[in-house]
This record gives sequence, C-alpha cells and structure tokens, in this order.
Amino acid sequence: MNVPDRTQKELDSFRCDFEGRIATVGTTARDSQPFAVLPRRSALGFEAINFLVLNTGYAEECFTALDGKVKYILVDIEMKKHIDLMDIARKCVKKSMLVSYKPNDTTLEAADFFLRHYFADHMRGKTVLIYGAGNLGAKLALRLVERGADVFLDSRNPEKTADIIRALNYLIPKCADQSIQAVQSYKALEKKIDVFISFTSASHVISSSYTKCIKEGGLALDGGINNFTEDFLREAASKSINCSRLDVRAAFPHTVLFLLEHIRNFYEHVQGEGVFSGVRAVAGGLIGKEGDIVLDQIKNPKQIVGIANGIGGLKPEVDYTETERINIQKLKNWLKR
Repeated sequence: MNVPDRTQKELDSFRCDFEGRIATVGTTARDSQPFAVLPRRSALGFEAINFLVLNTGYAEECFTALDGKVKYILVDIEMKKHIDLMDIARKCVKKSMLVSYKPNDTTLEAADFFLRHYFADHMRGKTVLIYGAGNLGAKLALRLVERGADVFLDSRNPEKTADIIRALNYLIPKCADQSIQAVQSYKALEKKIDVFISFTSASHVISSSYTKCIKEGGLALDGGINNFTEDFLREAASKSINCSRLDVRAAFPHTVLFLLEHIRNFYEHVQGEGVFSGVRAVAGGLIGKEGDIVLDQIKNPKQIVGIANGIGGLKPEVDYTETERINIQKLKNWLKR
C-alpha cells in the first residue's frame, strides 16, 4: 500500500487557502484496513482530508507526507488501539500545527444533531432504545434523557450495561421526569420504540428481530459502521421503518471550534488580569482577589461587572469599602476616555 501517494492525492483535492487546510488522522477499535482514506469535510472556511491508520508504520508515513502541506493536523487522542498517534505525530511533524481531537465527541454531536433535526428539535416524550453501552451509547443516552426522551440502554454485556445505567442515572438532574432504563424484556417493548440506535464496534450484529420493537414509521439509526444486517434492513423496509446511517460530517464544525478566531480571541483578549489607572482588574472567569474589579474583558473593556469578594463571587454594593468605591470610580473614568 502506497501511503504517501494516497495522501498526496487527497492533498491535491484542496481548494481553500493554506490557512484553512486540515488533515485528521485517527484510529478505530474495529478490525479495519490498516490505512484508509475517509470522506472529505468542509465548513466555516476549513477543508479537511481524513485518514484512518491502524499501525505505527502507516501512521509515520502519513504524518510525514502531511507535514508542511496543511496548516493543522488533528490527531486522534482516544486510545482505541495500542498505538499512540500523538506521540508518533510529535516525532514526525515539524512544520504543521498539531491539534488533539476526539472523534467520538464529533460522532456524539452528529447523532444529537441528526435526531434534533429529524424530530424538529423536540425529543420530549420520544422512546429511544440504544444498543451499545460503550463510550458513544452511554453519552448519547445521557444526552437524550436530558432532552426529555425515555431511554432504554442495552448491549451484549448485561452486567456492564447495568453498571453504566446506574452511574448515568446519578448524573441526571433531580427534577427530571425521565431516567435511563435497562431492557428487561424485548417482548414488552414491541412496537413501543420511536427510535432505535445502534453503537457497536461489530458489523452486522443487529438482526431483524429488533424491528419488532420499533413502531411503524419509526426510525432506525446505524451509529456504527454496518451494524445492521441485511435481514434487518429488509424487515425494516417492509414495516415502513426509516433507516439511516449516521454521517458525522454534519458535526464537522464541532471539530474545528478550537481553531476558530473566536476561541483564540477569548483567551487572548477576554480572559486575563491587568492594572488600569492603578487599579487591579480581572476578566473572563479568573477568580479575583478581594477588592479586584471584575471587567467584561481584559483588552479594551467596556463594562464593569462588579468587585470580587475573593472567593469566586461578587461583593454586594452595600459592602464596598471606601477604597473600593474610589477604585470603581477610577475605572469608570478610565472607560470614558
């Protein structure tokens, strides 16, 4: 397999300026090709070419071929295999900027976006069955129950699933009416499920028997890769169950958020501490010392938020000392310059 040539072919596909060029390099827990090219993505002025690697040699070749040809290389830091991609990248990449990223988070956002769009942003009262209690299944279960859905969670390991459900239910707000439940009987769920979602690392494991629990006209979403069997898809079609495979490209903007100027500006211009007219001030979430003036932003501030009480909050105005009142006025005069 000629990794440099396949990488170069993807590099040749760019139509944006160098500043918007991204390459992502990730891995997977699944048994897959040792090197694969994934669909290209674009959003917010960025374009991304995407690669999957499963061994050190191919990772080294890929990173070396990308170095200096893209502005950013997003490196998967989720340890799905015994391969440390970031460690390899730091040894091979000398010119491009390395950025850590978590593909599972992008997949989670893609699933959430898909369901919100499909149900017109109204999940309350929907009954959802998620098969797969790993990273993605568990996180999505929590997300959907917080959106008001009734969620059932199941997997090939009932004991593990029960432990995860107990843990997730501790995180649900106390006032929520819903909770995450284990599947006690599929017979009891027949034609009661609005949405069936699979998140497993194995191919063709969701058989036609699962269609019995999905309502006619319901939704079946393959969140993994080829989780559904052919029999499942045929049976679903006969029952007017809408089947979709999750496309994570919808959540590509989530991947590039860290690269946006808005994020850089926050840490460079909003958050910080400084001295104005001899008065110490903080902004952007920094916990000030008692008496510090809290501003809306540290560069070119426009608003005085209050006076820090030294323990993470603001002092009531009635508790201001004379010095603090003078300092507030100094800052007000400074802002009027």
